[in-house]
Amino acid sequence: NTKGPFEYKEAPEPQAKIAVIDFGVKRNILNEIVNAKIAVEVVPNDFDAQDLIARYMTQSIDGIFLSNGPGDPLVLKKEQEQIKKLIAAKIPMFGICLGHQLLSISHGYDTYKLKFGHHGGNHPVKNEKSEIVEITAQNHNYNVPDNIVSIAEVTHTNLFDNTIEGLKYNDEPIFSVQHHPEASPGPKESSYIFGEFLNLMKASRT
Repeated sequence: NTKGPFEYKEAPEPQAKIAVIDFGVKRNILNEIVNAKIAVEVVPNDFDAQDLIARYMTQSIDGIFLSNGPGDPLVLKKEQEQIKKLIAAKIPMFGICLGHQLLSISHGYDTYKLKFGHHGGNHPVKNEKSEIVEITAQNHNYNVPDNIVSIAEVTHTNLFDNTIEGLKYNDEPIFSVQHHPEASPGPKESSYIFGEFLNLMKASRT
């Protein structure tokens, strides 16, 4: 446990381990991943894809998380080339915000700048599978294009402007969301999605 003003409950026994690619990761994302029984190892954004692929093949990691972060995802050319290698290796991946955008670009679908960015803690997002409306926190100016539906299923939709908020890629163990499921704005929240990542990694090992 951490002593001081912030007290954390003891981490549950991990059932999988991931590499977290740090583009500016929020601490509470790491907290939620650990709470979902996933051990984390944070690696910098200048990661080597071949090293991570080798670690996945030897089962020292079970998946990769692409974090949030600031800025225009289109300028991160080196990172996109590395992510393409991870996609080709069929490694289970989950992305949030910038990570969500980088997965889209790395699949060949460039992001675009929204006329009005999404910022704040009360954005209604529809889970297309459960049809439950989740209240989400958002902080982004870029979005994935609508034509990405040719290679991915839309899992979440923003009810303010009908833009894409979540994707599950066809025939790949990869999914992502644009909003911040770790932010806990309430009342119908999205933190369950970290558990879905654990289930995806388990299924990929069977």
